[in-house]
Amino acid sequence: MDSELYMKVCTEEDVAIKKWGHNDRTPSDLLCALVEEAGEVAHAINHNEGKDQLNQEIVEAIGILSRLYNMVNLRSESFN
Repeated sequence: MDSELYMKVCTEEDVAIKKWGHNDRTPSDLLCALVEEAGEVAHAINHNEGKDQLNQEIVEAIGILSRLYNMVNLRSESFN
């Protein structure tokens, strides 16, 4: 991951935690959010919304995956 993408993902994670952190409490919650975000990526592609919008949707999806990764690692004993 290049440094620009990494910084965008970190920023997106912070925004999402402030907005959704009280709702996204389980890996299942984040997986549902990821499915929704994958739909947003597909929509941006299918409707030719442009590079900037597509990149933003991808960053949001990666941000959810990053939060899921962190959540699983914080609860790693329950996933063994």
